Amino acid sequence: MRLPLACLLCLAAAAAAADTLELRDGRVLQGTYKGGSADQVHFEIDGVLRGVPVTDVLAVGFLGRKAGDPPPAAAAPAPAAPKLARVAAGTRLRVRLSDTLDTHVNTPGDIFHGELEMELQAAGATIVAQSSAVSGRIAEIHDGPAGGISLELTSLQVGEASQPIVTGSQQLVAAGGAAPAAPAPSQDRIPSGTLLEFRLLQPFDVPLR
Repeated sequence: MRLPLACLLCLAAAAAAADTLELRDGRVLQGTYKGGSADQVHFEIDGVLRGVPVTDVLAVGFLGRKAGDPPPAAAAPAPAAPKLARVAAGTRLRVRLSDTLDTHVNTPGDIFHGELEMELQAAGATIVAQSSAVSGRIAEIHDGPAGGISLELTSLQVGEASQPIVTGSQQLVAAGGAAPAAPAPSQDRIPSGTLLEFRLLQPFDVPLR
């Protein structure tokens, strides 16, 4: 609703809530109408009460509120953003395999599961608990006399959430192969309980509690 200038003196005696004040020079002020006098319109802008000469005012705009209504309640402040701890790229993750992997049964892309064999700490607090669940996939199955399987992690359980992660592959090769720290009792079968180590390629953030 817009009120012509002729009605402003009638509004001066009543406390009214207004949202816009249109001036003759083309400006439109946003705030709250606070009444007025024969000479001025009282208008609050950003908590500051201003007196605007009546001769400068073209119209007062109300956004669906009646004269005498209280101003709208202030919006609740937005919750503060949680503090984050970063797990850096290059962090080593030791994982104990929960599934048995077999080159005669499994194929590239198959999902495997395990548990974190360590805890991750930051800012003096544990941000990822030991025994947190991890998941990954078989990246590649190698043919040839050495055989072996390349694995990579894809997610880590952080509290109640599953955190996507990106790691390098951990290649498991047969005994006598060249890959360091690659426990593989045979070239065809990797039993559950095998301890693996992966390295993060991308960092991720964990909210601090």
